[in-house]
Amino acid sequence: MTLSVALYARTSAADHGRETVDQILAGLAACAAGRGWEVAMECADQGPFPEGRRDGLKRLVAAVRAKAVQGVVVRSLSHLARSLRHLTDLGRLFGAQDVALIAIEDLIDTTDPGGAIRWQDWLEISGRLDRELRAEAAKLARLRTPGERWGRSAAVINPFELLTWWEGRGGRRPLSLRELARKLGVSEATARKRLRALRAAGQVDDGARARALAARGGHRRGGRPANPLDDDALTSAWKLQLQAARRIGTEPSISAVAHVLNVSRSRVRSRLEELGWIKEDRPL
Repeated sequence: MTLSVALYARTSAADHGRETVDQILAGLAACAAGRGWEVAMECADQGPFPEGRRDGLKRLVAAVRAKAVQGVVVRSLSHLARSLRHLTDLGRLFGAQDVALIAIEDLIDTTDPGGAIRWQDWLEISGRLDRELRAEAAKLARLRTPGERWGRSAAVINPFELLTWWEGRGGRRPLSLRELARKLGVSEATARKRLRALRAAGQVDDGARARALAARGGHRRGGRPANPLDDDALTSAWKLQLQAARRIGTEPSISAVAHVLNVSRSRVRSRLEELGWIKEDRPL
């Protein structure tokens, strides 16, 4: 059977002075010629393993996805993949694209029906093993000392970076809360809480932010300009809402206060939290 195959070779930094990728490719080409296969492309990588660049592997995978080759020849599976999970994913990709895999030293040849069956069995077992190992690792990661909260760890935010973008230090444009959260890669709630903590510690210079915004003509155009939020008006409206809520036995409504002041509910809630009138978990 004539196949159009790709050859792949890799050496790491530890292999320096030993066999080169060119020598490995030459051996793979000889093997392909002995089987009567046509070599359509040769790919190679040389560098630290497993974290080094794998441009050659990327070219190989792209050819497999495009069905530009019918088989892949490597000396060893360890040359091809970074990890058990990576090898399993590659094996499934080859199977989905109907691309044969030949690993000479590992005696794997999926051009042979029996070899193809053994390879599929290996993929199934290794995939299950990888899932079980990752599940156990996740369980171990969740083990906490008594009293410590479970769940995802809190996002780490560099306070200097946060204040730089919030206040517009160094001639930068001060970012909105949404832009700031996107810049830091966290949620708006997380960015708001971190700002609140820094403001309570006296590290936030809101005056500097206001001056930087004024120097740039206010917020960036393109959206509805924010209405100013007066603390006295907010406090008065919230007290009236508290009194009305007590009379009828309901919870005070932030939406009603936002409607009276003609601002968003999120701005009202955020400022009320900063002033200590409500807790963070109070609903809108």
